Amino acid sequence: MNKNDTNQLAFMDKIKETASILPSTDVIKFIKVLGEAYTENQITEREIAKIHAQREVLLSEIRRKYDLYEKVFEQIFSERKVAIHKSFEVIDIGLETNDRELIVSGLHSLSKVVSSSPFTDLQKLSSALESNNIIEI
Repeated sequence: MNKNDTNQLAFMDKIKETASILPSTDVIKFIKVLGEAYTENQITEREIAKIHAQREVLLSEIRRKYDLYEKVFEQIFSERKVAIHKSFEVIDIGLETNDRELIVSGLHSLSKVVSSSPFTDLQKLSSALESNNIIEI
């Protein structure tokens, strides 16, 4: 006798014990309800696994977008930082050489950078970030 046969005999003994307490029709109903509950549990576990998988996909997408936004904004503000720094270099050279035109040019360049916002065309930036197109940074 193998292990499966032993398990089946033990199961049958339990059913006989239950049958002595409950009428046989109730035992069959109970087993049927138990089987339905097991099937329902399996369906629920699959649905939970599906929800967890969807959650992971969404979190991955959020992380990917976060990384992209971070790189885009770093690049935008890095360019502005460089432009501001160059404007001050021009102004400093103009002050050192007493060149009014160079000073005015540096101040003009600085005011353009400072007064313009990288978010003036926010809709275009937003559309570019949300699209699946490749954005060159």
